[in-house]
Amino acid sequence: MAYGDIIGNSHKNNVNYSEKNGVETIRRAVVLKDSSTKGSAAIDYLSNTTNLEQLTTVNASNKAALYVGTAGDVLVLLSGESDPIATGTADGNTANKLVDSGAKFTTVNGGLQLRDVAVNTTDNTACFVGAIDSATTLSLKTVANVDSDTFPDGNENYEIYRAVLFQNVQAGSLLPIQVDRVFALGTTSTDIIALY
Repeated sequence: MAYGDIIGNSHKNNVNYSEKNGVETIRRAVVLKDSSTKGSAAIDYLSNTTNLEQLTTVNASNKAALYVGTAGDVLVLLSGESDPIATGTADGNTANKLVDSGAKFTTVNGGLQLRDVAVNTTDNTACFVGAIDSATTLSLKTVANVDSDTFPDGNENYEIYRAVLFQNVQAGSLLPIQVDRVFALGTTSTDIIALY
């Protein structure tokens, strides 16, 4: 499958792709994470809070496909899900919970789902929604399904996303998807390259 089969209109956002016989091809690549020390220290640009185009350390682009060189899991924010489902400020201080007395977790954008990703934008940490306790309270879990105290202080800003965890990705895989963010949370693969 050619990358051009996935991206559709190549001229959006002033991104130029090479075309051969009507098939768009990849022109740029950025290493997002590797374990190599060849030529420099290991690289890790994965982020719970920053999309690819917002990275200041590398020149990357949203809507990138991914090459995964080492087997493992990859948690991504697909380009079609780039906007947060819910945002706000935690105003409760209950262990392993996200409490926001003004939230509507059960109805916002059709309601949250288990395994949505809650990002603490105050300290750049993240966790999974393990249970929707009420319209104002979520139970939080780590990747290992253990309680997570990601909002320990209250008064911390949050964003909740509908991310996708690709599990057991084979070494040497090309994921022909459009990705805006690769989360540090849940990503165990290394040698990840953004292709666009």
